[in-house]
Amino acid sequence: SRFGLQSPRKFWWLSMATLEDQSIDKPFRMKIKTNAELVAQRLQASREIQQARQLSKQRTTERNQRVREILEKGSSATESTNYTVPPLFAVKVSVCDKLRKELKLSGREKRGRVFLEQSSDAVSSLRALKYELHAFFRALRKDTFLLQAGYPTLVADGAVVTPTDGADTQFWNIESDEDVIKTFVAATQFFERQQQQETNNVLKRPSIVIHVKRNPNAPQPPPPPAYLENMANPKDTETMTMLSFYSFPPNGIEDPEAFAKVLRKKWKPFGALGRVYVATEGTNAQMSIPTNVLQNFMECCESTEELGAYMENGINIDPLPLSMEEFSRAGTQAEGGAVPQPPFRGLHIRVRGKIVADGLDHGLDWRSAGYDMPPLEWHEALKKIKQQHEQIEESAESAPIILDCRNSYETDVGIFEGAEPLGTENFRESWDALKDRLQDTPKDAPIMTYCTGGIRCVKVGAYLTQEMGFTNVSRLAGGIIAYDRKLREAQKAPEKNESEPSMFKGINFVFDGRLGRPITEDAMGVCVTCGSETSLVSNCRNGNCHKRMIQCESCKTTFHGTCSEACRHRVLHGELVTGSQRQEVDGQESSQAETFGSYVSLDTYSAGHSTPPPSMYRELDFNTKALIPSGSHMVSGESQGRLLKQFASMTRHGRALEIGTFTAYATSCLLEGVLNVADIREASESSEPSYVMTMERDSKAYDVAVAHMKIVSEHGFGEEAAEALCAIRAAVNEHNPQTVPVVDEKVTKLSIQSQSGNNVGCDLIHVSDALATLEEMAAGKGEFVPETPFDVVFVDADKTRLVEYANACLSSDLILRKGGLILVDNVLWKGLVLEASGGGSPDDEASLSSASASIDKDEKDAIELRKNRRARKLANKMHRFNSAIAQDDRAEVLMLPLRDGLSVIRKK
Repeated sequence: SRFGLQSPRKFWWLSMATLEDQSIDKPFRMKIKTNAELVAQRLQASREIQQARQLSKQRTTERNQRVREILEKGSSATESTNYTVPPLFAVKVSVCDKLRKELKLSGREKRGRVFLEQSSDAVSSLRALKYELHAFFRALRKDTFLLQAGYPTLVADGAVVTPTDGADTQFWNIESDEDVIKTFVAATQFFERQQQQETNNVLKRPSIVIHVKRNPNAPQPPPPPAYLENMANPKDTETMTMLSFYSFPPNGIEDPEAFAKVLRKKWKPFGALGRVYVATEGTNAQMSIPTNVLQNFMECCESTEELGAYMENGINIDPLPLSMEEFSRAGTQAEGGAVPQPPFRGLHIRVRGKIVADGLDHGLDWRSAGYDMPPLEWHEALKKIKQQHEQIEESAESAPIILDCRNSYETDVGIFEGAEPLGTENFRESWDALKDRLQDTPKDAPIMTYCTGGIRCVKVGAYLTQEMGFTNVSRLAGGIIAYDRKLREAQKAPEKNESEPSMFKGINFVFDGRLGRPITEDAMGVCVTCGSETSLVSNCRNGNCHKRMIQCESCKTTFHGTCSEACRHRVLHGELVTGSQRQEVDGQESSQAETFGSYVSLDTYSAGHSTPPPSMYRELDFNTKALIPSGSHMVSGESQGRLLKQFASMTRHGRALEIGTFTAYATSCLLEGVLNVADIREASESSEPSYVMTMERDSKAYDVAVAHMKIVSEHGFGEEAAEALCAIRAAVNEHNPQTVPVVDEKVTKLSIQSQSGNNVGCDLIHVSDALATLEEMAAGKGEFVPETPFDVVFVDADKTRLVEYANACLSSDLILRKGGLILVDNVLWKGLVLEASGGGSPDDEASLSSASASIDKDEKDAIELRKNRRARKLANKMHRFNSAIAQDDRAEVLMLPLRDGLSVIRKK
């Protein structure tokens, strides 16, 4: 091949050494590459292509640099009498009128000048010369143009003009290497003749004109295939059709990588979505197609040699198309996502070692896999077997064995009546399960097998007949999907007087984002969390677990779509759960597995790559929602809380003041950072102890905060604290809504010990007016004047008086030392500061009403917020504060768009 890769033929071999007759009709064995080997091969090919491109680019750059140096040297030598002719050919390129109109030439191309080194291959090889011109005219298609050459036409200053069509210019054809050599020899001779003339219009270097014209004999582009003729626009479809198919060509697929590229190109016009696996053994596809082009897509597949007649049972079409709205939310939630996603969001065609990961070290003859039983015949057979079991016990013993070849998570939510599940976690376990189940079964016993779409039964049937020697094996043609479709079609037939009940009960698990489609209303599964009956299948939202599970709607909400408390913690706090691996289902990763290890937003990515907070913060947050639900949105939250801890950890003395305690979430974060400072401080600095002071006006919030901080003081930040905090919430009930004791003391003094044994004080102060208390402290009055100033002040209090809070901190060194930080929360005020910055009036209701008429429904909530007079009034106040503090010469300000905005103000 072009890059030295071995042909895929060399990786295909037939193990026929032990067979007397080496006919292809005999079972053959292929050398199977693992997925890791295929990926390594693909990466190696990609690296070689990249290296070739880099080498070509490097050579072009070096060549251009040499030409530039030659031209510059020649330009500087023209002033002297020792002028040396540069070893270059100047090529003036002209283009015929037809090509000129088609190519839409750039300014560089219109000037049409190329310099060729006299030692380059382009002056002796037609291929090299065409390469140079093809690189110059990017829009030229290879082999669609012809070259001609002619002598240049000069003007008074020696410049070469570009001839046009119809000009009186003698051209000769360039059709071979000999013609190329002749052309540049003629250019040299023409230049020498010009040098002998005593005129000013002489050439400075050997020059030639090359004319590019359309090749009238160039092959025309092929006409579009018949299946695209008069095709509707897939973007106009009203529904999407789910489908699946597989094929096992007798001679396999020689080059899976090349075939994957062919499929991508062929299927692009249809707007096809899905997941397709291509391997040497065949193709396996689960897709969704716009319904208005479904027939065209089917014709395309039937006309493709590797599919066509080898798609056993044709294309398996889901009987119920999905409307575009249904399709947009038919899948499951992606990790970190809040709403369901479509079953497929793109077309992914991937090369694999096998189209179904079976765990076998060799291939079988997939054409010899038992009887392919039509769905309606299967239906009648199951009805007969059911009657045998119900009526005559002896005949039931001789009834066929019905084996469900799917995995446990599939059979748990849906199964045919009378079928036996193999109880496997993945398809690779099927062979041992079959050996165990059938070890005492006669070889002529009737065995019936089925799966979702039929492909796994092909492999099971081949294994039963070729490896285990069973002679009476049948399988459901097209699997459960085809059975459901055919039964529905039969029920609609005019001769049917009554509905035929399905022998399959429950949900048919499918390998797309839906993860399941109900066949009947029977709830066959058991919730992995609470044990209730349900048939809802999903994947754990923790990407590092991704366990396939059955979970009821209630537990799905409670556990945020995860399978356990540990995984829920990972999703909520970004903590990595180890010991779990990505699941691969029958060689087919689900649509969620395709995004394994990825994140749906920068917020979730950032949280996933940050050190998670202790679990006690989650309990503190839950307590706030339970005890003060109306103010639960006021909790600082994980990202801001971690930032507060980091700021406190970076202070020199570990002294923090908080104005607005609320339920002590931010207080705990500041205290955690101050403890870090206490652990690393030198003994000589012990005269200025680390310390946290916090003020709160609301009585109920103060009571909750004291209860929380007492637990932190006693248990620290570990799991014991989390359990104690959880116990507070657990006591909430209708008869005892007040779960924390009322605190009568104005000041609650607490102490917590750092890891190094240093005690850090924390005072919670119940105040009637935090600003008055702060201004009193700034004047050196009152009972709360600190022994030494604070390093950081966090202000999350009355938003109408932020200017006064900041002034008290900046004007007095008793409160905040020079170089200290003021942190102000909510400075973006729900984004309304943008409106306030534009000069909008709080009373401008008319403008808001007219604006609401011109937006869609999704923005109505935002408009309602803007109509809220108080919110807009506070936004104006916040904007005035932001403007004032940014212009204050006593401070440096950095505003961070974190949550609702956080301003970091450094006191100069």
